[in-house]
Amino acid sequence: MFLNIRILIAALAISAATFAQETENKNPETEQESNGPGKNVGSITIGPYFPIAFGDNFVNNGMDLKLGARLSFKVDTYKGIYIGPYFSFFNGEVTNPELLGNYYNTTNFVIGAIVGFEKHINKFDINIGIGVGASSYENDGPFDNFGDTATAVWLNPEVSYRITTYLGVYVAPEIRHDFMNIDVPSELEDTFKGVNYLNISFGLRINLGTAYKYL
Repeated sequence: MFLNIRILIAALAISAATFAQETENKNPETEQESNGPGKNVGSITIGPYFPIAFGDNFVNNGMDLKLGARLSFKVDTYKGIYIGPYFSFFNGEVTNPELLGNYYNTTNFVIGAIVGFEKHINKFDINIGIGVGASSYENDGPFDNFGDTATAVWLNPEVSYRITTYLGVYVAPEIRHDFMNIDVPSELEDTFKGVNYLNISFGLRINLGTAYKYL
């Protein structure tokens, strides 16, 4: 749990430093650019992450999921298309040890990449993206700690509202599937081969680039 808090604090510090550098460090080129259409650099979103598992799988059938956090950094590339890194985590308590085995809880981490398209409408920024990443389940037991791995893929629409030029709030539902790498007896494969999630996140968005002045 302390590791998760340190990760979130570090992510907030990086976001704040990037925002400060973008808005405070001015040079002649920046002053000249502010008189024109400007340039979009990208955006950073960070906020709480509410995981909801569904379907016939070991997480939905055997865990009580807890609040986590989510961080993404979108880099604008060409005509509204973006790409960037993505990170999320959440915790879960085991409620069905007969199904899952002799451990108490798990912490799930996803590190991956996202690509998508963003549209600006007045003060709203609307985008939809897809992502892929490495998902790990770090399990804590009474006598042993062990991990399970998966490949995560997700679809992630997002709507944000600009409160100021560089600061806004966002909400982002996420449909995600984890393709699990777990060896189990054939009669349990349907339960352990994959996990479906409907996750919800909302929080702070930091806009990077002078073009947001003109949107």
